Amino acid sequence: MRKLALLAAAPALLVAAAPAMAQTQQQRALTTESQTGSPPVTDPAAPAAGVSATGNRADALTAAGFARLAAMSDLYEMEASRLAEQRSQNAEVKRFAQHMLRDHQKTTNELKGMLPQLQGVSASQMPTSLDQQHQALMQQLQGAQGAEFDRVFTRQQVQSHQTAVDLFRAYAQSGDEARLKQWASQTLPSLEEHLREAQRMQRGTQG
Repeated sequence: MRKLALLAAAPALLVAAAPAMAQTQQQRALTTESQTGSPPVTDPAAPAAGVSATGNRADALTAAGFARLAAMSDLYEMEASRLAEQRSQNAEVKRFAQHMLRDHQKTTNELKGMLPQLQGVSASQMPTSLDQQHQALMQQLQGAQGAEFDRVFTRQQVQSHQTAVDLFRAYAQSGDEARLKQWASQTLPSLEEHLREAQRMQRGTQG
């Protein structure tokens, strides 16, 4: 009888234990993150959680969320491009980096100029330094030399511009602030061209 009672109670015990097990796993992940400074299974070359604008993160479709992500994208593009200007020996990579510096400084200035007119967005909400994911990308670049640097830079540029294109397209279609939606729509063709340039450049640096 005792054995039957224990068997009958087993499913209920497993259900009751599930939240605790999940919590334990989460605690282990958080502990790993606190010890290493980064999440335990993060590919620094992959888009960060919250950066992809394919609809997975509703925050990307709010004015404040979109503006923060766009500003962070510009910050990373300018830092990465400055490094490429200094370090790359590839003329095409250097030209692309100069192009990115000009264009992303332009979009940075445009976004800053719009902030006072935007509903629900303030200058204090905008990033002034790279987040953890983009710092990891910069560390990858800083650790690469010669042809390997060009390969890492171009791979990152393809990924980052694909993410930016997705972000701007999503906000242009479904964003919540009219002025910002219009700016996203106007900026999108330039980002799409950046992506095509990065893809062509990547093909040229794969050898």
